[in-house]
Amino acid sequence: MYPSNDSTLTTASSACSTSRPSSASSAPPIEFSKSLPAGAPSTPFFEIHDTPTAGRAVFATRSIAEGTLLWRSDDLTLSVLLREYRREVCGQCFSYDYGRDLPIRDQSVGFAFCSKECQEVWKQWNGDVGVRAWIAVETLVKKRSKEDDEMVEANLPRPTGKEIGSAWGGVEAQASLILTAREAERPMSEGLADETKDGPVQITKQHRKALQRALQQKISPDVMSFIVSGIVWRHNSPQDWDKVLVLADDTTPYHSADDLAAFVRSYLHLLAILPLPLLPLTTPETIFLLSSRDSHNSFGIRSLEDDGSEFFGYGCWPAASYFNHSCGPNIEKNREGRVWNFRAGSDIEAGEELNITYLSGEERKLSRGERMQTLKRNWGFECSCRRCGAVGG
Repeated sequence: MYPSNDSTLTTASSACSTSRPSSASSAPPIEFSKSLPAGAPSTPFFEIHDTPTAGRAVFATRSIAEGTLLWRSDDLTLSVLLREYRREVCGQCFSYDYGRDLPIRDQSVGFAFCSKECQEVWKQWNGDVGVRAWIAVETLVKKRSKEDDEMVEANLPRPTGKEIGSAWGGVEAQASLILTAREAERPMSEGLADETKDGPVQITKQHRKALQRALQQKISPDVMSFIVSGIVWRHNSPQDWDKVLVLADDTTPYHSADDLAAFVRSYLHLLAILPLPLLPLTTPETIFLLSSRDSHNSFGIRSLEDDGSEFFGYGCWPAASYFNHSCGPNIEKNREGRVWNFRAGSDIEAGEELNITYLSGEERKLSRGERMQTLKRNWGFECSCRRCGAVGG
């Protein structure tokens, strides 16, 4: 999709993806990881080692000159373009023209594109079932598009594991009724779940009320986009599911009780509207797993000008997640379309850890204390990089 003339390995050409640990690094390696997870990057420039405090990390195997391209990560799994930017940011290549509306708007799916080519590639990427899923979501959202405008208060306590389990368990009965009602849509000739040994399941008023009650609940378009993106990707690339499973997980990924409630509501919405082939994957287990893996492994999709000051959304590139954070990184990352490039930001000696920064352009200018707060809030760790340990860092 994005061919390259250089010999740098990409995710697609590597043997196997991995996870970005949710802590700062710069600790010395313990041992080489002899058995790498599915999708782990493998190049002549670096190896993956275990560290005492930061999980797996990337270490140079040779001296590397400044500017050397070390890795191209093209393994995007799921992504979210915030709805407020859908008219300005290409749904396929994420290009942005200084706030101008893009020339091609596909109102049926709710995305805009910079070219017909990008529109066609997007359709191929999602497949027929995926396109039908986005049409179903957009049809629902258009009817009630103002419901997602409320601001969410920051710094609220995260729901505990017990609260998360209770929230998902609380809709189990309603979800079962909705699934039964949806299965009745299948042709009898398919002989699927709407038939039992006693004959077809009878759809009652109770089933229909459960479905309507779900559709009447408040909608959260960006949350639905997150879930649909992940489910469609899993449906289209089942062989790559292990690349997500091996990512570092966050057992309490929801930012607040309202955030958790939005995911639970969106689950019921999607059960009621998604194409039937996606329903087996639309489960609390899949949705929670996507949230728990994305939480510490996502990359922001930002403008490529002005040091990335505009934040349009985020995505998960599993192989890129091996690079740990430093407030004084020696690896520079930049995005070209759906591909992340990682280059040496300075001359690097063999044995040095290769670090990127998780901070945006403006965040990198913050004081040490402010950086610490940002990293703890967004990524869940206390930074111990060289810059933060230095006087005046």
